[in-house]
Amino acid sequence: MDVYVINPEARTTCPMEVYTCTDESKDLQDLLAKNPGLLPGDQIDPESPCRWMLVKREMPVPDPSTGANRWSLDFLFVDQKAMPTFVECKLFKSTEARRQVVGQALEYAANGHYYWSGKDLLRYAEASAKGNGSSLIDAFESLHVEDADSVESFFDNVEKHLKDGEVRIVFFLERAPNELKSLVDFLNKQMSRSEVLLVEARQYSSNELRVVVPMLFGFTEQIRETKRLLSAAQNRTPVAVDWDGFRANAQKKGLDERAIGGIRRLYETCELERGEISWGRGVETASFSAKWPDICTNASVFSVYATGDLELHFGSYRTSETARAFPQRLRDLITNQVGLSLPDDYLEKWPRFPLAVWLPKLELFVSALHILIAEFVQAKTI
Repeated sequence: MDVYVINPEARTTCPMEVYTCTDESKDLQDLLAKNPGLLPGDQIDPESPCRWMLVKREMPVPDPSTGANRWSLDFLFVDQKAMPTFVECKLFKSTEARRQVVGQALEYAANGHYYWSGKDLLRYAEASAKGNGSSLIDAFESLHVEDADSVESFFDNVEKHLKDGEVRIVFFLERAPNELKSLVDFLNKQMSRSEVLLVEARQYSSNELRVVVPMLFGFTEQIRETKRLLSAAQNRTPVAVDWDGFRANAQKKGLDERAIGGIRRLYETCELERGEISWGRGVETASFSAKWPDICTNASVFSVYATGDLELHFGSYRTSETARAFPQRLRDLITNQVGLSLPDDYLEKWPRFPLAVWLPKLELFVSALHILIAEFVQAKTI
């Protein structure tokens, strides 16, 4: 491919020279770290272009035999569908681009669920966001996720994808050898759940100007359609879309009648207070969330899971300074009346409480909920 610079004044064009990368860290890793969009999300999925959240650069990979960190993955990203995306950068001249890097990436993908939990990945993503001068909340919101009520539930989905072997492997090079292209093409045809892709970040220079042109290999329309059909065939409906389904899933998860009765008490309180109940999309663990549009039009107050966990959605109330009035009042009632402990940075969290912690305080929580609805439902604070 030839790339030209146009001089509008002289009405001439000048061909750019191919830039040869010599420093993997500087020419590839640093470049991608500053510009995640060089992973061409629109080429990977034209119908729903991938948006990226960095989990961690130099993601530590433990040795299965010792548990100590032994290797590192160049980058771990997730997209808006909670798909883990493993990225390995290699120079064209590196012979590892042909063999070793492929084997390593496949090993990381195959064993990722042994290495990392959703909570681990959340902590890494939070640290990465802060290191980039942002916050995890901002990074999460930039993904525009549609099927997760919170950051925590989003990373639960990431963990599930890891366990199911639904991952994306990307090799990022300035130029790829034909042998690697053939290998990626072969692997992508054989793997129904995972994607194996290659991105050539071809670079050109002219004087002080430098241009990068990312090009995707390994995802032909035929392969994309095959994976789309397989994904549709494997798609499973949510485990619960009503109370009966939730109850059945809770019983399957081992909750006894006392626990289920307590959750039902909370569920009926939400109905009594005219809350909007939405059912989670989980295919293994049922959940429901309660929202009052007068309090917030696009965020639920809490979620309850069939495992018995109660999750408070403080981190969702960030749209304005006025919006902080509700979570601050919620904090006061939760800590002073209900007696549950919250982290210092609760405004940016979605704290979870196991059943054994919150169920003994159920009536206190219900009373606090009544107080909140009475104070805020008519005010339309958000």
